[in-house]
Amino acid sequence: MNVARVFAYPVHTTTKHVSPVDYPRIIQPMKYLDGWKDKEIAFQVDIWDGQTIKLDEWGMMVKGYDLVYFNYTVNDWSFAAMGSVIRIYGKKMVMDLDDALWLMNPDNSVYNVYKRGSKGLAIVTDILNEVDYATCTNSYLKNVIAANTRKRHEFIKVFPNYLDLNLYGTVPPLRKSPFINIVHYGSSSHFDDLTSFEFVEGVGRIMDEYPNAVFKTIGSFFPKFKDRWGQRYEEQHGKMNFMDWAKTGFPSVMAECDIFVAPLGGNAYNRAKSSIKFIEVASTQRAGCWQNIRQYQEVVNQGKNGFLCQTADEWHDSIKTLIDKPKLREKMGKAAYQTLKRDWLIQQHVDDYAHFFKKVLLDK
Repeated sequence: MNVARVFAYPVHTTTKHVSPVDYPRIIQPMKYLDGWKDKEIAFQVDIWDGQTIKLDEWGMMVKGYDLVYFNYTVNDWSFAAMGSVIRIYGKKMVMDLDDALWLMNPDNSVYNVYKRGSKGLAIVTDILNEVDYATCTNSYLKNVIAANTRKRHEFIKVFPNYLDLNLYGTVPPLRKSPFINIVHYGSSSHFDDLTSFEFVEGVGRIMDEYPNAVFKTIGSFFPKFKDRWGQRYEEQHGKMNFMDWAKTGFPSVMAECDIFVAPLGGNAYNRAKSSIKFIEVASTQRAGCWQNIRQYQEVVNQGKNGFLCQTADEWHDSIKTLIDKPKLREKMGKAAYQTLKRDWLIQQHVDDYAHFFKKVLLDK
């Protein structure tokens, strides 16, 4: 049996900070790949601990591995040091990309880093051209990568985002309160989604009809919502460190959630996003209303484990139904949880990663 040594390099992570991009895409799957074996191969995976790697240290370090799996980066010097050594020793490189950087919306906080003509976008594109294989979150993003690089479809592998219930293992009890908390969490990159006419119109009608309804946003603040709904609009910060968020921030947010909402504009950039919010919320058995867009269409069984919404009427009617029918909220949350357990746990998909990396290593 051959032993394949993999170095997992979550490039946005430090000793004090785990990135919410690096964890589901690199750290989590590689943690479970470590120790996987069949009759032909056994995987040994070392995950970078966040310590600084000096340029002259890459040679000795990479020499001992068969493959390096890393997240997308704009650190050209670091990649050059790593990549040149990998090529010298005949090793393999695979880079993961979870965003359609070529299509980024102007409201994104890192738009200037990746906008058309930027150095950052040029670096990511050049690295994708150089690596042996790329991985991404869905077929739409796979096509975007193929359209903007020299990487052909057969060298791009889709790995959806999965969840680990050992990390997301908290199911808070359902709230018993006369107030109904409607919750959204997400970064400032969702500003345009949350201020879209159809969503605001639908939620606005709910707030007018139900004086006990409270709208909460986690990770972004909207002055217009505060002006319109006063103390019935609440905002709080998330947590920068992903592990702090997953272990303490997320459970506390969802303990105060009755209905989760996830508006998402139907632009090209958003089409490359994943359904990770659905599977995260499903882990807490909370009911949700989700944008009627590809990624949520793939996981939501309309009226069973969630509601898909597009128009103001659909947002209003779906949220109203969940407010008026608490038993349905509970039933729908449990159904979403079963969807997660059936299809979206990382432990169920480790073989997919193993077979892919076997193929990469055997590819001449």
